[in-house]
Amino acid sequence: MKGGAADCWRSDLCSTMDSSEETGGSSTEENYFVNYTFTDRSHSGRVAQGIMKLCLEDELFADVTISVEGKEFQLHRLVLSAQSCFFRSMFTSNLKEAHNRVIELQDVSESVFQLLVDYIYHGTVKLRAEELQETYEVADMYQLTALFEECSRFLARTVQVRNCLQVMWLADQHSDMELYTAAKHCAKSHLSQLQDTEEFLHLPLRLLTDILTDGVPCSQNPTVAIETWINFNKEERAGFSETLRSSLKVIGENVHIYLIGKESSRTHSLAVSLHCADDDSISVSGQNSLCHQITAACKHGSDLYVVGGSIPRRMWKCNNATIDWEWCAPLPRDRLQHTLVSVPSKDAIYSLGGKTLQDTLSNAVIYYRVRDNVWTETSQLEVAVSGAAGVNLNGVIYLLGGEENDLDFFTKPSRLIQCYDTNTEKCHVKPYVLPFAGRMHAAVHKDVVFIVAEGDSLLCYNPLLDSFTRLCLPDAWSSVPSLWKIASCNGSIYVFRDRYKKGGKNRPSGRKGSKDVLQCTSEAPSILSTSSNYYKLTTSSKQPILYTRAEEVPAIWLWAYSLT
Repeated sequence: MKGGAADCWRSDLCSTMDSSEETGGSSTEENYFVNYTFTDRSHSGRVAQGIMKLCLEDELFADVTISVEGKEFQLHRLVLSAQSCFFRSMFTSNLKEAHNRVIELQDVSESVFQLLVDYIYHGTVKLRAEELQETYEVADMYQLTALFEECSRFLARTVQVRNCLQVMWLADQHSDMELYTAAKHCAKSHLSQLQDTEEFLHLPLRLLTDILTDGVPCSQNPTVAIETWINFNKEERAGFSETLRSSLKVIGENVHIYLIGKESSRTHSLAVSLHCADDDSISVSGQNSLCHQITAACKHGSDLYVVGGSIPRRMWKCNNATIDWEWCAPLPRDRLQHTLVSVPSKDAIYSLGGKTLQDTLSNAVIYYRVRDNVWTETSQLEVAVSGAAGVNLNGVIYLLGGEENDLDFFTKPSRLIQCYDTNTEKCHVKPYVLPFAGRMHAAVHKDVVFIVAEGDSLLCYNPLLDSFTRLCLPDAWSSVPSLWKIASCNGSIYVFRDRYKKGGKNRPSGRKGSKDVLQCTSEAPSILSTSSNYYKLTTSSKQPILYTRAEEVPAIWLWAYSLT
């Protein structure tokens, strides 16, 4: 009976289908029940979670034992191969490790391998300073790319005088240019302290030449360092003296910070601070022709790029080799109050946001390919902004504050943090906002963004930790509202203020029209204090540093500060 009923039902269904085909009137609802594909979107994640749960909770499925310094780790070939190309090659090759149940590793310590296992199975690892260099090396050897890159960033942020040469050599061995550059900068800035250390005396010729070629401050006595290095092994190194001296590039003690234009609601000009290395000398000739119509500027390599003038879309380059101004390809369209950011890894300059000549906010992003002298449009910002601060951090442009539209399309001060990835050409807005809104200025040093705005504080923003640290500026500075500027140069952060507003009641003592400058070291600052004639910053290393005020600046459109 049951079978007959089923056959009858099946026969009726087939008859219905045949009837529908003959009449050509098959409905969507009928086809839905006759032929339907089900996709479980959570299937992959659930399977992966189930596999990892079995691997973590029950060693029954472990199929390989790895022995490190006598300790045995019960692990799984599938998990190791999925996370590491090194293990994948090991287990799929014709080597004996591909078939052995027990594998002994000799090139890693037990504690560091435990860190690797934690990372492979959990995705979380607690990096310890005392094992950081070994973890860095082992992560590269086992091809754990994400862990290697995080160790590199950690080392770059924590490099110190006592280990900079060792880190420099380590980064060179692993072709890690970002870490190598950070360590080299520390070494050249403290060469006089390093010249008698064992690491310096045994430094390879190639690395020493690279330090000298990059430029050493004259206060570090580079010629004495060269003699010390040669005299340590004079028989073998005497012939290198001429090579090293010809490679030596001595830079002065003055830091040059350039401030272009003035803030003007009538011309929409934007005051932008720039910084360059001590040896960079940029001519100010011909700058009067630009007047106060400059809309944006940035420094790329050793050259200075300025947008504006009589036609807002025009761009000039101050060529450091010829000490002359020359025209570049103009922007595709006129734009005011946009943000120019240099991205050396792309050899490009990005223009983000801004306003049209009709005073409409723009979310456009275009970039200038320096080698090809051409502008290219790319994907847009999520939120249209103008007058925002922009910094480049490892290929990601952080656009901070500025002005955005409200619900009625009137402009309002913005507290947004927009991140534009130059590699993926995608933009996203951080889920949190800045502590203050509006116009601000920013500079980057060691993966930390230093931000200043109207007010009495300097903000340290760490994008990796999504954290903010507020530092109070001297009381004398906070008494007059003004647009602050900040620049990163030679391992220091320089904070300075625009001209005092006319008619201000709370003008600090000093000459009329002067500009104060405050220098901050690259170390994490903790306390700012003032005295009658200088500003002092107490750093985390408890070493007080003195700061002086800059002299009165001539009223020209390109100002250069020389700070001792």
